[in-house]
Amino acid sequence: MSGGSKKLRVGFIGAGAITDLHYLGYRDYPKAELHAICDVDETLLRRRASEWQIGKTYTDYRQLLADPEVDAVEVITPHHLHAEMGIAALEAGKHVSIQKPMAITVAECDALIEAARRAGKLMRVFENFRFYPPLVKAKQLLDDGAVGEPLSIRIKCVQGVSGEDWEIPYRRWEWRFDPARGGGGRVILDYGYHLFSIAQWFMGAPEKVFAWITHRPIQHGWMLDSPAVVIWKYKDAEKYGSYEAVTSDDMLVRTKYGRPEDEWIELTGSRGFIWVNRCTSMLLDRPAVEMYRDGETTAFPEVDSDWGASFVAGVHDFVDAVAEGRQSELSGEEGKAVLRFCRAAQLSAKEGREVRPEETA
Repeated sequence: MSGGSKKLRVGFIGAGAITDLHYLGYRDYPKAELHAICDVDETLLRRRASEWQIGKTYTDYRQLLADPEVDAVEVITPHHLHAEMGIAALEAGKHVSIQKPMAITVAECDALIEAARRAGKLMRVFENFRFYPPLVKAKQLLDDGAVGEPLSIRIKCVQGVSGEDWEIPYRRWEWRFDPARGGGGRVILDYGYHLFSIAQWFMGAPEKVFAWITHRPIQHGWMLDSPAVVIWKYKDAEKYGSYEAVTSDDMLVRTKYGRPEDEWIELTGSRGFIWVNRCTSMLLDRPAVEMYRDGETTAFPEVDSDWGASFVAGVHDFVDAVAEGRQSELSGEEGKAVLRFCRAAQLSAKEGREVRPEETA
């Protein structure tokens, strides 16, 4: 925090749709302010500046990085730009939060990690689900031994429609289906990164991964990697996990944030189960967190199940970590491990064999 200010002054590199949610964390937080924004789309930039009452705008991220009043940045751009922009920001002396995935190759991840080490600045990967209150509650219950010894995790995802003539906005999604810019794999990398991150957070890193992934054309000739099933074995234990993703234009998904997709998770322990029944949206009409143990089922209705709360908490953790001189979740090493998890699934489906994450590049 420069110039004696008590607030961390942050710049957004990228002002696309997901920044609506990132902005929630800065809107009323007394420890930080959104000080500047950057986007190559000047019309979008003007609209965001007006919406958020931001005085400083840039169309070149290098100009934002040269601004001495900016203490930290959030990199919220197409995936292929993450490493380039993150490294440049660290070399400019800024703390950095990068929207997942941190990069699209392991070598780029290593370069980011090394740049943060050289700069002595905080670098973390922002993952949309890591601070979601129902998942935080489930992690606490699991760690406290509420359902005994953890045995397995099962993750189910569905992409559907909102019932409001919803169509994938071209500008927002076109780059995601370009392997050179999106990194390849809307469901396994762009979306699946969230869920593989959660699987790793709850029960550790996988030893080996096996996957089946269907690739099929959708609108604009884009290739969608769904349906998909991924299974894995955890290290040093006979414990397993699974991730299943399906897509259907006939599936109605009630959504608040314009993303008709949802996720639910089942954790199995030696004494019971923990269920997280929604995340991005509101598909299941059940309590967000439930637990079965010793013959009784308990709901936790007090837990905030608004997906936006995850972004607020995630932003606050980044700001607080800078002030406290600690690492904010996810660290660069964790972020790299999640990328390898995703890539192991893709390589397994391609080659029809078990893949160890360390094989991937």
